[in-house]
Amino acid sequence: MGREHKNTAIFSAYDDYEQPELATPEKNLLRAVLINAIADMGRPGEFSRRAKDYFMSTEDDYVFAFRSVCTYLNINPHHILILVGLEEDRRLRQEKPHETQVLVADHIEL
Repeated sequence: MGREHKNTAIFSAYDDYEQPELATPEKNLLRAVLINAIADMGRPGEFSRRAKDYFMSTEDDYVFAFRSVCTYLNINPHHILILVGLEEDRRLRQEKPHETQVLVADHIEL
């Protein structure tokens, strides 16, 4: 039965009700993948190299690929690349690195 056929007070009172997002656990997992890769950039050796390969990959058809994660989380990948030091934002050259990290970190919902 469609909403237009439900004329009771209960359904009329909750017409503006929006169901909570069901994908929250999946988003939390993808955020964790991204945050772990960011942390690995600061670790020595193999961890850093693999994290750099992850961020620089252009693959986007694998669910855990960097570009796919950014798309699903609605994050600009360029901002993350700036955060991890793999790309420079010309607008932020005059700012201190700490200010850049705060600006980019604001785009990741924790």
